Parts: sequence; C-alpha cells; structure tokens
Amino acid sequence: MNKLFITPASHFTRKCRVTIIELGLEDRFEMVPTNWPHNWGTETTPYREDFLDASPIARIPALLAEDGLRLADSSTICEYLNDELGNFRLCPQSGRERWEILSVVSIATHGLMEAQVLRRAEMLRKREGSPNPEEFSGSFVRKMMDRQDRCYEYLDKICGDFRDEPDLGQIAVACACATSDFRFPEDDWRNPAPRLAKWYDTYAQRPSMQKTMQGETPR
Repeated sequence: MNKLFITPASHFTRKCRVTIIELGLEDRFEMVPTNWPHNWGTETTPYREDFLDASPIARIPALLAEDGLRLADSSTICEYLNDELGNFRLCPQSGRERWEILSVVSIATHGLMEAQVLRRAEMLRKREGSPNPEEFSGSFVRKMMDRQDRCYEYLDKICGDFRDEPDLGQIAVACACATSDFRFPEDDWRNPAPRLAKWYDTYAQRPSMQKTMQGETPR
C-alpha cells in the first residue's frame, strides 16, 4: 500500500489527493494524517518518526511508495502518480502539450501556492502584545500578495485555453484558488480574474474537489 502523509489545511496535499482521485487510485493509497501546531512556520516541531523517514524535509505532502520510493514535493508526487500509476492521463508523456501543462503547474505551485504558504507562515509570527516590532514583516506579506496578484492575472489570460478534461495544471490552479477562499477570504482575487473565477467555480464542483475540502489542521 502506498502512503501519503497529509493534513487537511494543505493545498499541496490537496493537489496530490485530487490527482489520486482523478486517476482512480484511491484504493492503492493510505492517507496518513499529520499534526501541525501554529508555530510550524518558524520553529521545529515534533514530527512522527514514519513521517521523517518518508521526508527528511519535514514538509507535506510526503509519499512513501509501496516499493520504498520516497518523494517529498507535491509536483514531483503528482508527476509520479500520472506517469507511473496513471498512464499519463493527466499530462502527456512528451510534446508541447506536456510542457504547457507543466508551465501552468509551475505558476500555480511556485507562484500562487508558495506565496500563500509563505504569507501564512509570516502572519503566524504576528503575536498580539509582542514587544518585538520586527517579529512580523508587513512588507514581506505585501510582496507575497503582489506575487499572488500577478499569477492570478496571468492565469486569467490563459484559462480559456485549458483542456476540456482535467489535467495536472488545472488541479494545481483549482487548489490554489480554493486556498485563497479558505485561508484569505478578505482577498478580492475574483475581481481582477473574472474568467478564472468562472472557470474555478465550475471546476470546484468536481467530485475530486468536493471530497477533499480544506479544513483546519489538528493541533
């Protein structure tokens, strides 16, 4: 049995779980919950031994394949799922279309999703009544929000070219959009990206998205 270490709040984890469902691989995976206290962004926290064995990086998701292979990055995990277990159904094996899909993955993952988690980690450093005014960087949060805005505007321009069938790029984009709604409801990402918002509202109704709704991580 393959093991995927997860937590319900993680968009990186959700990306892998949606991919597993879209490929019809649910019966081949055990989902292993992990706990994350709110100081995860700035301090080393206790980790379960099997999680560290699967991922010395100590970031989720982490995959421990049934043959002993260990993967510790959501995009790499999703490519493994698609290539090795999914017969390339969510991304072609080669050619221009493959690189177009992976380009969308990179924008959604390293642009939007990383900006969201870095912003969240920085905001968790802001402690009420703290005597240290340098503990929290508002300018860093703004930098991440600016990155987010650029990515949303770019995706709004290209979402009309998305394939009719789901692929790795669309899964990453949908999980990023969902995280803005879940973690930063005060953001107005839909107004500057109306075409993307319309696409997402439809995509979010897919069973794979409905079965993997985000929630707060147990502490």
